[in-house]
Amino acid sequence: MKQPRDQARLARVFDIAPPRTRLGVLTTSMFGLIGLATPIGWFAGAGVVAGMSGSAVVRRRRIARGLREVEDWGFPVEGYRAWLLADAPTFDIELARDVDIEVIAQSLRAIDAAIIVENLGERRFRVITRRIALPSLRRYEPAIYAGDRRLLRELRDRVLAPLHADVGIRIMRMGDRAKLPLLLTSGPADASAADAESMGAFRDAALVAPPALQALVLDGTSRELPREARKLDHRVDRVVFATGASPQRIGTVVALSAAGAFSGVGYFQFYGLAVGAIAGLIAGIGAAKATNKRNANRVAAVYDQPFTIEGYDDWLLSGRPLLDIELRAPCDRTWLRSSLAHLKAWSIGSNAYVPWVEDVYFFDDQYVRIETRPTLIEPPSGRIKPFYGGSYLMFGELVQNVLVPLHRKVGIVAVHMGGYIDRRI
Repeated sequence: MKQPRDQARLARVFDIAPPRTRLGVLTTSMFGLIGLATPIGWFAGAGVVAGMSGSAVVRRRRIARGLREVEDWGFPVEGYRAWLLADAPTFDIELARDVDIEVIAQSLRAIDAAIIVENLGERRFRVITRRIALPSLRRYEPAIYAGDRRLLRELRDRVLAPLHADVGIRIMRMGDRAKLPLLLTSGPADASAADAESMGAFRDAALVAPPALQALVLDGTSRELPREARKLDHRVDRVVFATGASPQRIGTVVALSAAGAFSGVGYFQFYGLAVGAIAGLIAGIGAAKATNKRNANRVAAVYDQPFTIEGYDDWLLSGRPLLDIELRAPCDRTWLRSSLAHLKAWSIGSNAYVPWVEDVYFFDDQYVRIETRPTLIEPPSGRIKPFYGGSYLMFGELVQNVLVPLHRKVGIVAVHMGGYIDRRI
């Protein structure tokens, strides 16, 4: 699917609202037609054009400010813009001193198991990450693919910052994997060997990674499940939309009240207006409450299982839906992987059924994390923009075909659910 222009993609990355170009063109055309009869229309049209131009300038400045967010990292960073727009977001690191690259690679993969780390030689390594998909802020437009800023900030905070403080980072060069040239050492060709020889007996100590990275490797992939969806606005309505329903608001009440008023006028003339309006108001409130209660029961029904489920509503609103299964005893990993592989979801993009489970990670024999494929949810209300979330239909199949049989086999202590807002691809 064709992607929007780079400026539009960057604007979405930095959460900048798209311009109202259609409204501007329509308004300008209208004033232009008015201007055929009076000069005032031309001045008004010129004002609209000037306003659109000023809005474009503000957008460009906000994008430029966003691209400068890596300038205060404490070490040189190049190619951030290219990294955000890359098909395979990649960055190369050159260190100031020798260090155990394998420990760095393990610490990076402890944050995200999908990260690929390539050793480019002493003091140099390459990190390849996956993109995320951001739903367009306009209806029926394709999602925006970009580098994962949230993941990059976490890598900076937990790996790159400690590494720079203890070892030193000479340069970080970013871009697309296919276009990023191999990072060459910034000093003389024999600098690494000369430094190593001058360090003498202290070289082995220098190869030890910073304590923060060693602790990260020992801890392994974090078991703390992210709950980013709790920060979203209109959370209750989003959950209802994610379960395939629509919340009933004041519109239902007003519509039924108005219908009652008109009906009352028809049958009882003036006095019927008040009676009909009151009757419609009561009926509208009752209908709205009944519908909202029915929608709430649909969500609550998921929790009625022989094992504990928590965080289902967070999972429904996560673009990268994750769920952790805490077991009472070790399970057959082959059986579990095979059962999960049978779950298929319909993909509109590929027009075919695709695996619903994207990744399975075993923390140990009794704790497993499952990453599932999200679905695009497009609420009919303009207040809530399209967003990615967990599929309630597929989760029902997961419970029936995998979790309940697994509970009978070994026992499930709890199913913990959550995830990240942005979808990873």
